[in-house]
Amino acid sequence: MRNKKNVKNTIILTIIVILLLFPILILINSSLKTYNELITWPPKFFDSFHFENYTQVLSGDKSIVKEFFNSLEISLITMLICILIGSLAAYSVTRFDFKGKNAFMNIILVTQMFSSVIVVNAMYIIFRQFNLLDTKLSLIIATTTSCLPMSVWLLHSYFSQIPIDYEEASWMDGANRLQGIKDVLLPLCFPGIITAGLFAFIAAWGDLIYAKSFITSPELRTISLALTDFQDLYKTTWETQMAASVVATLPPFILFFLIQKYLIKSMVSQGVKG
Repeated sequence: MRNKKNVKNTIILTIIVILLLFPILILINSSLKTYNELITWPPKFFDSFHFENYTQVLSGDKSIVKEFFNSLEISLITMLICILIGSLAAYSVTRFDFKGKNAFMNIILVTQMFSSVIVVNAMYIIFRQFNLLDTKLSLIIATTTSCLPMSVWLLHSYFSQIPIDYEEASWMDGANRLQGIKDVLLPLCFPGIITAGLFAFIAAWGDLIYAKSFITSPELRTISLALTDFQDLYKTTWETQMAASVVATLPPFILFFLIQKYLIKSMVSQGVKG
C-alpha cells in the first residue's frame, strides 16, 4: 500500500515538473531556430541549433547588453536596500515595544494591496517635481517602494522566531546591541534575509511599468524594455526575442541556483513553525 502511494506521488510530481519545465524548453528550442523553422507546423524540437540569434542579441543591432547591465545594477541596489531597511524595520518591530507598532505592521500589509499600476501616476508627478524622471534613481526608488513591504513582512516573521535570550546572552558576554545583531541574530536569520533579497531582486529585474513610465533615454533602458524592441507593426522576430528572453532569465536563475540551499532552509523553518 505504501509503495503504491509512493508511485502515485512520484507520477504526480513528475507530471508537475514536466508542466513547469515545458515552457522553458519551448523558449530554449525557439531561440535556436530560424524564423521559417519557428513558424513551421508541426513544430520540431531541437532539430537545429542556430546560435546566430544569440550573437544578434549580444553583439548585433538588437544588442541587449547595455539594458542587461542597467537592470542588473538597479536590481542589485534595490535588493541591498530592501535587505538593509527591511532588516532594521523588522528588528525594531520585534525587539522594541513602542506605540503604534501594530498600526505600522497593518499599514505595511495594506500597501501590498495596491499594484504598481495604481501608484505609478503619483510617482510620476513626484519624480517630475524633483527632476528625477529619466534616471536610474527613479527606478530604484520605485522598485524599492514596491518590494520593501514584502521584505519587512518576511524578515519580521524570521526575527520573531528568534528568542531575545540569545542576544541577551551575548550582551552579558560584553557585546553591544550591534554586535549581538551581527554575531547572533543575522546568522540565525540568514535564510530569511536571502529569501527577502531574492524576492526583491526578481521583482526589480522583471519591472516593466516603472521603466516604461519613467525612462526615455536609450542608454537608461532596462532589459524589460529591450524585450519589447523585437516587435513592430508588421512582424515580430520571435527567434531573436526568444534568445533575448533566455539571456534575460539568466540572472534570476543563477541567483536562485546559488542560494537554493538557504531557500530550502527558509521553507523548512517556516514549515516547522506552522
